[in-house]
Amino acid sequence: MEITRDPQGAAGSAYDAIIIGGGIYGITLALEAGRRGLKTLILEKGDFGEQTSFNSLKIIHGGLRYLQSLDLHRFRESVGERTWFLRHFPKRVHPLPCFMPLYGNGMRKPSIFRAALFANHLLSFNRNAKVRPDRHLPMGKVVGVDKSREIFPLLDTAGLKGGAVWYDGFMPDSQLLIMDLLLAAASLGADALNYVQATAIETDSQGHVCGVSGVDRESGTAYQYRSDCVINAAGPWCRKIVEGFDAVPESLFRPSLAWNVLFDRKALSDHALAVQAREPGSRLFFITPWKGKIFAGTGHEPWLGSPDRPCPDREQLLGFIGSLNAAVPGLDLRIQEVGRIFAGLLPTTEAGSNILTKREVIVDHGAVGGPAGLFSVGGIKFTTARLVAEKILTLSRAADVSRSLPGEESRTYAQVEDGTNLELYRDLLARDQSILHLDDLLFRRSLLWEDGEEALQFAEKLCTLFAWNEEKQKQEIDRCRQRLLALPDGI
Repeated sequence: MEITRDPQGAAGSAYDAIIIGGGIYGITLALEAGRRGLKTLILEKGDFGEQTSFNSLKIIHGGLRYLQSLDLHRFRESVGERTWFLRHFPKRVHPLPCFMPLYGNGMRKPSIFRAALFANHLLSFNRNAKVRPDRHLPMGKVVGVDKSREIFPLLDTAGLKGGAVWYDGFMPDSQLLIMDLLLAAASLGADALNYVQATAIETDSQGHVCGVSGVDRESGTAYQYRSDCVINAAGPWCRKIVEGFDAVPESLFRPSLAWNVLFDRKALSDHALAVQAREPGSRLFFITPWKGKIFAGTGHEPWLGSPDRPCPDREQLLGFIGSLNAAVPGLDLRIQEVGRIFAGLLPTTEAGSNILTKREVIVDHGAVGGPAGLFSVGGIKFTTARLVAEKILTLSRAADVSRSLPGEESRTYAQVEDGTNLELYRDLLARDQSILHLDDLLFRRSLLWEDGEEALQFAEKLCTLFAWNEEKQKQEIDRCRQRLLALPDGI
């Protein structure tokens, strides 16, 4: 299966739905629409999954935390979606053991956590249904002090009563999972155009949506795309997409900054660690063993700036590292050990806040005084994006699912395993017309970015696969160099 890119051809077609935004929410919308027999078009102003979707903590959460507040509805949603990913994308998602030290305070008592883990087991009894055996999630358990120290050698043992162990899903190469999902959507009939920016939502004389105007940012050519259903899944840009229409709810995606940090330090455990300082009110960190290194998150701060390339400032980053060191005495991480900052924007409860919304926000604009056929979504979780797509399609009165996902071979992106074989990349470019820039290839179609400076050396050879002159090659390499910086300029 190939990914094509034909802005002009798409302008000559009529679509059942046009989706604005090519992150996890837009792509799963196209996938679920395809399963309902709908022909869709994705318009993405940058590259697919380039922003917040690329910068997640890479965990497919099962919702254990929702048991604490007895939010069983969200718990069941998370469990079901985690199972969906483990079942359909086992190459990208695998079990991740998680550990939390228990010191006997409040909910952190072994007896209480043992009951919570048993409830988690009972309420997720079908979590391994149709999942291949090596992707099954075992039942969680409470372990003693000695086992806790074995799992987490740097553990603060003062007052330690034991530890809780449970399992979630982990997607170490989330960018390739995004491409798998896009490939699956394309195999079900979706057309996907990256670097095409939606400039206006068009309506007819009756006030009904009739399409989207857009511009190909590569050629500068303007196009009109036709559909009587438009779904705005543009993340932190979604309010701008619908500005000018009446009655846009205030709750629709007010952004806050969220970030995770990769450190050039050996992982603390083969378990993900849920830790926080002993002082009341301290923030909880998740420290995962990403490819043998420390990958920690998540920092949250208010954000009132541009949605393009958000990043914490130096003071915020130092505060994050300081709090992380307080949560793990003896860790002593330094800013010089930062390997990469993964930053994005998530919806918050109000402008200027860092308190995240609890649920997605879905708006039927036709029901609140706007154009009929226009819908917007402000999503909060990678895990439940596909389920949110189902809700939107139900709201838009789409037909029920009638088509299965394509076979695994047709929904697995052709990852280049031999990272130095230039001919394999030539073949990849032939199969994926959406690779327009060098960073598309380095960051979102391969694992090359993980090699840092070595990736830049190989990038010079990769440039020869494109029809670029010497000046363009330099621009592309400089662009990648900036995006490979461990600490962006100004930090």
